[in-house]
Amino acid sequence: MRSLLLTTICLTGSLALVACNNHRVETTDLSQQSTMEMPVASAAFTAFGNKEKSWRTVVKGNKLSVEADFLKPITVVVVGSANTNGFEYESTVNGQPIILNIRKNICIDDNGYQNEFIATLSYAGRTYQGCAVAGAIETAPT
Repeated sequence: MRSLLLTTICLTGSLALVACNNHRVETTDLSQQSTMEMPVASAAFTAFGNKEKSWRTVVKGNKLSVEADFLKPITVVVVGSANTNGFEYESTVNGQPIILNIRKNICIDDNGYQNEFIATLSYAGRTYQGCAVAGAIETAPT
């Protein structure tokens, strides 16, 4: 009788362990989150670069202003998105997609200054590297 009781206790304990091991806990891995629409009115950035070609962009609300060696000065309406890696703004200029990607990472510009973001501007099949800072910094009138 005693061995039957011990066998039952061991079997019950084993089944409980199997049940616990088969239980799947749902977790949220933030690094695997997909891109989601964000309220673009809540963010503003100034991005710039001088390698290969000079360029400068200002994002304020849902507007992206671009000044570049390869494009006439223009302001377009953008769609913004955010994920754990940073921000992305997209639009179309002259039938070509234009994408500004801003990632939180220290960036040293051509003058040796440290900036809080890395910026990448893509237009007409080309990609231009640069830096960015928080806030819309307008150019001084000349």
